[in-house]
Amino acid sequence: MTEPAPPVATAPGYGEAERQAAELAAMRRMLDVARGCFSLSVAVCNSPALRDQIARELSQASAGIRVVVVPRGTIDVFALVVTDQADPRPAALFLTNLEASLPSGRESHPTLRSLNASRELWPRKFPCPIVIWLPEYAAALLSTQARDFWRYRSHSFEFVSEHVYALADAATRVSGDLMSAGNLSSEEKRFRIAELEDRIADAGDPPSGAIAFHCSMWLNELGFLYFSVGNLERAEQMHRRALEIQEKLGRLEGVAVHTGNLAIIYQTRGDLNRAEQMHRKALEIDEKLGRMEGVAEDSGNLGVIYRMRGDLERAEQMHRKALEINEKLGRLEGVAAESGNLGIIYGRRGHLDRAEQMFRKSLEIEEKLGRMEGVADDSGNLGIIYRMRGDLDRAEQMFRKALEIDERLGRIGGVANQSGNLGSMAADRGDVDAARELWTRALGIFRQIGAAHRMEQTQRLLDGLPEQS
Repeated sequence: MTEPAPPVATAPGYGEAERQAAELAAMRRMLDVARGCFSLSVAVCNSPALRDQIARELSQASAGIRVVVVPRGTIDVFALVVTDQADPRPAALFLTNLEASLPSGRESHPTLRSLNASRELWPRKFPCPIVIWLPEYAAALLSTQARDFWRYRSHSFEFVSEHVYALADAATRVSGDLMSAGNLSSEEKRFRIAELEDRIADAGDPPSGAIAFHCSMWLNELGFLYFSVGNLERAEQMHRRALEIQEKLGRLEGVAVHTGNLAIIYQTRGDLNRAEQMHRKALEIDEKLGRMEGVAEDSGNLGVIYRMRGDLERAEQMHRKALEINEKLGRLEGVAAESGNLGIIYGRRGHLDRAEQMFRKSLEIEEKLGRMEGVADDSGNLGIIYRMRGDLDRAEQMFRKALEIDERLGRIGGVANQSGNLGSMAADRGDVDAARELWTRALGIFRQIGAAHRMEQTQRLLDGLPEQS
């Protein structure tokens, strides 16, 4: 069972669309109040199309905003801006595309060292608001490799849009050997669902005797299948029924498994607090039983929760713990899952080469095991890495591979995710019509499965597109 990673959780009841609108309003106020005075702001935005759209809107609404696109390979950013022949005394200065001069794989970036060294020159030369637009990973690099320059920062804004097409969490899968079910085609899944429903109905409600244990296994598989085809309500019902049976049988191992599976459903809906409670309950039981396979799964899933909240350090600790256990147990599926999750951590930090290495390790294992769901997730994640490097052709190839697999398997959450990926690719290339079509497809699926936070994110991307003529 997989789920794309959503953004850091916002306050309960405070929608992502509203938060983004508030960020834009705050930036407008800053530009007005700080006019004529130096200030440094960092605007985090993962989508070049959304970034450019916001910059255009602000420039049209407020005269004198100067946008400088930093060419790839630039070392001395200050000298570039000074020698630019545009308005020498702008009302505000927007710097974009700085990330193109921060190639992945380097431990240290000369562009950032130069920026740090020039920190005292900016206020003297530019008595105006300066806004540096960066994707998340580049902002993290700026904060650590240009610390003195970073301290000049007085405002931060977030227009994060990557999450609609975000990296897929390899650890969030239901427990149990469900590889065969995961590899079924969409049509085969429908037949299997009908078959399992008939079996469960014949077992009675509640099932009794020896059939009860088998019924809980059927319910587990049925919950997995419903989740895969996007019916979260039915998936939750199946796992709850399975949990009740395991509790009546006194099987703590089964209680831990189905508690964790229910947590994944809450996580998908964005209820992170409830998901964390249930993952911790499952972990407590598995540790008590000494069931190390379960400890690995629960630890990995808690790592996903922490990452969704933005706590990358704690998330990495949990994923490394899970990876170590899986390696000791020789569980290749778990090794693949946690390698992929660590790849996500590296990607978020801007260590793109390390991220690619981990995703390729995971992909190799998934292909060896014949786990097509994992192959789709890893392919999509590699596409994200290539897109972050600007290799759009290679990225699109990986996204289409992932989409083809997800469509064949009937994994509509994956279909939505990869449609969002391809929509962002279209936006990067300036194909507004294709971007609108693909994001609209993703929005419809997220609405269908009840992923409210993803609906908001996708709607925001659509709202950022120019109006149709």
